Amino acid sequence: MEQTPNQELITRIEEFQKKLRHKEIDLAIIIDNINLYYFSGTVQAEYLCIPQQGEPVLLTRSGVERAKAESNLANVIQFGSSKEIPEQLSRLGIESPSNLGLEIDVVAYQDVLKVERIFGVEEVIGVTGLTRELRMIKSDYELQYVQKSATQLAVIPELIKEHLREGISELELSAIIEAELRKSGHTGLIRMRGLNNEITIGICAAGENALQPVKTDALAGGSGTYPGVGIGPTERKIAAGELIVFDYVNNYHGYHVDQTRLAMIGQPSTQIKELYQKMVRFQLELSNYLTVDHSWADIYQQSLQLAKELGVSEYYLGFGDNQVRFVGHGVGLELNEFPFLAPGFDTKLQAGMLVALEPKLLVPEIGLVGIENTYLITEGKAECLTTASSELIIV
Repeated sequence: MEQTPNQELITRIEEFQKKLRHKEIDLAIIIDNINLYYFSGTVQAEYLCIPQQGEPVLLTRSGVERAKAESNLANVIQFGSSKEIPEQLSRLGIESPSNLGLEIDVVAYQDVLKVERIFGVEEVIGVTGLTRELRMIKSDYELQYVQKSATQLAVIPELIKEHLREGISELELSAIIEAELRKSGHTGLIRMRGLNNEITIGICAAGENALQPVKTDALAGGSGTYPGVGIGPTERKIAAGELIVFDYVNNYHGYHVDQTRLAMIGQPSTQIKELYQKMVRFQLELSNYLTVDHSWADIYQQSLQLAKELGVSEYYLGFGDNQVRFVGHGVGLELNEFPFLAPGFDTKLQAGMLVALEPKLLVPEIGLVGIENTYLITEGKAECLTTASSELIIV
């Protein structure tokens, strides 16, 4: 039976409370918008207080009626001063904790100190790992949005064929694609975890611009419109004969799906054809390892072996000092969720995980070569959700 939104939230909170009890965390204070939405169904609040047992409480300073309308939680209350919060919680059966769980990877230090003062505790324990463990397994309720998000990316090759021409800028072409995604329901945001981990809706980067190193956790991404962003399409005009990467992330109802395709104006060289064919084969063969029998690190190691077998190790996942050490990542309410297909992660894949698999090459004087698809891990063979043609788009 399909769960209702209310049942979905109840299940998430109960599973999180089990983890709190296991870690002996008395009370978790959720502040980050991603987790506020995941556990309460709204971001219209300052704090979500989740005790080890019992009902959670959503606290909002203003807009309480909207918070009540959007959230399915029973306890949504308004507060004026932070000093009122312990007493308000006490009236609802949540007594003073001896420790607190906080998302210390993203919550500012001054906010950590503030929450410590509110509750009079000295011990704060990070709960980000606990929330990410929960969110990496998608429910049927979540997968309906994931499937819709993936379907909307299928239009990109046709948009490229229709609008790509010599002299159009990366930015102009990207804007056409982004507009179509927005009209289909893209939220307009790409959410990534981590300080300064920022990315645009999509990356349209031609030739050597696709080789630009980026600060974001990504192999490459263009240099962006100005150094203060440092990633994404530029105003540079696209020329014939340049290999162009189209790496776009859809976000439908909060759920991200990642896809990369390549295009060119004019006929590609023999070298480009051969490299591209190898990377399409690479993607297909590596996807066979996306099963519950393999660990996250297994898949990364297998990708290194495939790179050797296909003769592309020199440029696999970068070259020189511009290299990354992952071949895929989880997606969901954030672009960079668990799992990470990287060395050191010996945990096995589980059914319900979503994985963006992206074996890619950075080839000097050519650009980025490779594709990316998002897969749903099942008890059997992984299901590819991004269905756009994998052919090199030639106009």
